[in-house]
Formats: sequence, C-alpha cells, structure tokens
Amino acid sequence: MLYNINFLGFLLITVSFLFGIKLPDWDFKLRLRHRNVLTHSPFITIIFIALYETKRSYFFKYFIVGFSTAMAIHILFDLFPRKWYGGALLKIPFNNISCSEETTKTFFIITSLVSVFLAIFYMTDIKEYYFVLIYAIVTFIKKRKYENAFIKPAIIFSILYVFLGIFKFETLLISIKKLVMLG
Repeated sequence: MLYNINFLGFLLITVSFLFGIKLPDWDFKLRLRHRNVLTHSPFITIIFIALYETKRSYFFKYFIVGFSTAMAIHILFDLFPRKWYGGALLKIPFNNISCSEETTKTFFIITSLVSVFLAIFYMTDIKEYYFVLIYAIVTFIKKRKYENAFIKPAIIFSILYVFLGIFKFETLLISIKKLVMLG
C-alpha cells in the first residue's frame, strides 16, 4: 500500500490543511471584522477550484482537498460559540452588516457541507480519504482543549465525511457494511 502513495500530494494536503485551518482567522490580520464572510465561507476554495480547473494541475487538487477539509472543521467549531452576539456573528464587509444568529448558523452549516463535499469530490483515492480523516481526528483532539464545543462539531463532521465519502468510494461502503455485520 505504501508504495502507491504520492508523497508530494500528501505533503500538499498537509500544507493546505494547516493553511485552511488558520485562514478564517486571518480576518484579524486583514483588518476585517471577525467572522467576515470573505474568510468564513467557501469563496476562497472556489477561487482555488477555478484556478485548478483552468490549469488542471494534478497536484493542485491535493491542495483543494486539504484546504477545504480544514475550512469545514474550522467553520464547524465556529458554529458553536459561547454566546451568539458580536464576534460570533457572520459579518458582511459592505455597510458594516452583522448577520443574525439564524443566518450565521445557516451559512456556517452550508459552508461546512460545501467544504466537505468539495474536499471529497476532488479526492481520487481512498488513501487520500483516510489520510485526511487522520488529520481531522488529530485536529479535533488537539482543539478539544480550547474550543467551546468539541463533541457537536466532531459528530457533524463525522456524519458529513462518512456520508459523502460513501458516495465517492464504494470500498468505504463495503468496509462499513462489514463492520456493521461484525458488530
């Protein structure tokens, strides 16, 4: 199994995952209001996809996979703030608009769903799926210490990741069926 792994691709997944998990909080560095729609949405992922689709760089798809997964995880954590006011609400940079709690929640759920979908869509091998899953698990374990919520984002991500993964990889469905039969 190891002889078939594309090490450069997996390195790109790693780098892009680390970039994607941090990017939403760059709103501070960019002097935008916290939870700005520009950094807390799939817009940047869509820009990366547009670049990939115009150039069709084989390795760039790995970047999309890692980045999009990490964005989904970050946004899922943002879906469970301590309180829904001020910095917890999604900001629209035009006219200094703060969205409502309901709008923010809906947007974050859609963003997470789209991000996980795009990550899995651009995967070409089940090894990528498992590799990214390991990164996700490590991230959830690491963030449990300082995030307000841990269980809910982890459960939502797991459901999305497994459900969408089943549609992409038939071998995943077969593995899950075998596990259910054993249990």
